[in-house]
Amino acid sequence: MTDPKREEEDWIAACIRGDSGAQRKLFGALFPYLKGAVQRYIFDEDEIQDVLQEAFILIFKNIDMFDAKKGKLRSWASRIAINVAITQGKRRQRIQELPGQTALEVKPSAIETLALSDLISVLKGMPKEQYEVINLYIVEGYSHKEIGEMLGIAAELSRQRLTRAKKWVMERFKLSGGELVPKMQNLS
Repeated sequence: MTDPKREEEDWIAACIRGDSGAQRKLFGALFPYLKGAVQRYIFDEDEIQDVLQEAFILIFKNIDMFDAKKGKLRSWASRIAINVAITQGKRRQRIQELPGQTALEVKPSAIETLALSDLISVLKGMPKEQYEVINLYIVEGYSHKEIGEMLGIAAELSRQRLTRAKKWVMERFKLSGGELVPKMQNLS
């Protein structure tokens, strides 16, 4: 029986040597995981594919820098993909904010009907800066220091944005039977 850790090490070594077969295997193993991570930041399917392509180029270009002693390959690759997604988002936002141009509204696509994706769709309605922090902190598990480094902000600002994001959620949802449910809106 093949040891998955040993198999991953073999793929990495082969990728460093430029073995395209190993790159295909590694791509196949990482793609679904990285796509799921990127979908939390980028909502358009074409842009998701662009981000993943750029992320995999960086992963294969820098695979020799991966250090198994510092963590898992999946986490390392995920961090690269998320950084690319955030950078793409900032780049897209700068383009949308050019003077004299109408900003394009980016809406999430309704791909899935799972409860988690529904919640994520609702959360995407919060201010972008808060959404990024709450996603990186709660979903991805990064520390405020790491979030600050990724977004180019101070760790304290990350904490503030998380607090504001939690407040945003609590203004729109309430706990009922251990689950978050939308609050009823006043119609008056």
